[in-house]
Amino acid sequence: MSGLTTRRSRVSLVLAAAAIAVLAASMAASGQGSTEAGDSPNLEVRNHYIKIFVNRTDDATARYAVDSTGGDPLNPGDDNKPLVYGHPRPWTSYTTIRVDGVDYVFGGKTERRAGKGANYGVRVSGPELSGRESIVATWRFGDIEVSQVLSIVRSTTTGLHDTARITYIVTNQGPVEHAVGARVMLDTMLGANDGAPFRAKDKAILSDMAFGSSDMPHFWQAFDSLSSPSVTSQGTLAGADATPPDRVIVTNWGSLADGVWDVDFVPGRDFTRAGEYELDSAIALYWDPAPLAPGDSREYTTLYGMGGISIAPGVLSIGVTSPAEVTCGKDRPATFPIVAYVENSGPTVALNVRIALELPGGLTLVSGKQGSSVLGDLAPGQTAQVAWEVAPEVRDQAEFRYSVAVEAENAERNQVHRTVRVLAPPKLAVKIQAPPGFAVRGDEYDPYPLKLKAIIKNMGGAPAYGVKTTLALSQGLGLAPREKASKFPGQVAPGETCEMLWQVVPTGEIGSFDYMVKVTSRSTEDTFASAEVRVPELLSRVLVVAPAVPLKSGQFFTVEVLARNLKGLQEAMFDLRFDALVLEAISVSRGTVFVEEMAMPYWREGVIDNSSGLIGGVGGRLTKRQDVSGVLAYISFRAKAPGECRIALENVLLKGDPVPAISSSLGHATVTVVE
Repeated sequence: MSGLTTRRSRVSLVLAAAAIAVLAASMAASGQGSTEAGDSPNLEVRNHYIKIFVNRTDDATARYAVDSTGGDPLNPGDDNKPLVYGHPRPWTSYTTIRVDGVDYVFGGKTERRAGKGANYGVRVSGPELSGRESIVATWRFGDIEVSQVLSIVRSTTTGLHDTARITYIVTNQGPVEHAVGARVMLDTMLGANDGAPFRAKDKAILSDMAFGSSDMPHFWQAFDSLSSPSVTSQGTLAGADATPPDRVIVTNWGSLADGVWDVDFVPGRDFTRAGEYELDSAIALYWDPAPLAPGDSREYTTLYGMGGISIAPGVLSIGVTSPAEVTCGKDRPATFPIVAYVENSGPTVALNVRIALELPGGLTLVSGKQGSSVLGDLAPGQTAQVAWEVAPEVRDQAEFRYSVAVEAENAERNQVHRTVRVLAPPKLAVKIQAPPGFAVRGDEYDPYPLKLKAIIKNMGGAPAYGVKTTLALSQGLGLAPREKASKFPGQVAPGETCEMLWQVVPTGEIGSFDYMVKVTSRSTEDTFASAEVRVPELLSRVLVVAPAVPLKSGQFFTVEVLARNLKGLQEAMFDLRFDALVLEAISVSRGTVFVEEMAMPYWREGVIDNSSGLIGGVGGRLTKRQDVSGVLAYISFRAKAPGECRIALENVLLKGDPVPAISSSLGHATVTVVE
């Protein structure tokens, strides 16, 4: 939060926002939807469980926050509570894109503490709704284009659509390789509680802590009370759709707000906001810079939303969480974590607390870990936690029910059960549906660009996560403008089919050219499909185009001198001959060929001689050689008298290096004038 924001004012804002959210929820339609009210500063997608809302004002544009709506169906106390701070409009959480050692904040500029004075990029589009299911915004940082895609997906632990999927797709649009990385910072919050501990594996995190790739937890959770939680949140770091980060830092929000990439990190320091006096926790996920080749794309995804804990209240309250579904990855065994929380909900010290994991046949502990532990004494209100890593012994679909029991010398045994499903691995197949090549119509390719479609189907028993499809083209073919080689359908469920579409253009060569579609996933082996596209030759011509219908005497009309498929043109000059008894030339103006994006090149309108029926010396010179198809000149005429008039090009001069070749004879057109 801002360095001037007090805890009291922040809580007041949260409570006021919660009241507004209750009213909005009572008016909202059931199911997932989106909101784009014209007078609202935010854009949102929501369902029965959570909502994601995105700032669309001029300050901190595209920053987002997450609230519960209905939250956990079994917990009425977690309705309409903040999970990521963001009222009345999000600004405290932000994402950093590092390009070749330079750090940029994604989205619009801000004068507030989070990202103030940082480097920013250029907006390409958004924030805007994509269908009713996601909000997309795209910014550009030099050669690197980044799209932020926010949507609601199924939780790994609750099995409900109560989780925000936060995705960044980075694409190198430049001609050279760049080193690109990302940092996602979340200003987490549990209702009005800004200081609840993060819980990961067997640790309750109350001070600055970092995780590296070797000790990265699958997920982390946060709650204020196990026996009576107001809100339970969860961030998923590995598994499902999540792209495992290289490292994670948990610290106070102030340090992360001030440090766009590197932060003031002090192991063991509590979460008191830097420069202030209140607890304010936040988390940053880092994907360290890695080379990104020209035209290539990369995806970073993390998940954050409601957490699923099976709770058995008692003097010793116990809660257990684990993924609801487990499947093997392509390069790892199907291990999964089980985390148990024990809270002394009684009035006295619980003596010699013991906990035990009881597994059914088919599930085994990963070697080196004991199924039972002694937690020692727990004071009233104190919480302890234990984590195990478990592996299924099957690869086909099966369901297992395990239990965790806890007891103390002065407290009765308490037990909780939880179910996990093991799914058969995913298996992706791809096939191509596309025309065999370009057709030619009117000296032009038709269709243009050519559309190539790949159909991906999951033939396995589990979702395929992090699916990426990449089109590889051989010489002779190129991507259409703004097209991207890599596309990310995300998750492909068992039995689901999705279509990926690319638009391609010829690069100037003639023949048949191969292309390949490669499909990769975090949970499947790579798969491929290939085909070829035929590119026929186009005629290179200079043409005269005139009205084909008869014209009346006195009528004005325009004739176009067209260039078709001229390679490497630098300069074009020509004369135009017509019958002065039938037509009168009025004016000559430059065509589209001689209107460049950044300059108006040399142009000569020529000399009109209506006595002899000649327009001489028309032409222009481009600032650089180009492949040209378009209008060289527009010529206005008046139909003077009845008759048939031949309008013909003469003395055509084309210059370039080499000189552009003409495939067929120069053009002419005939105009008929009637009374």
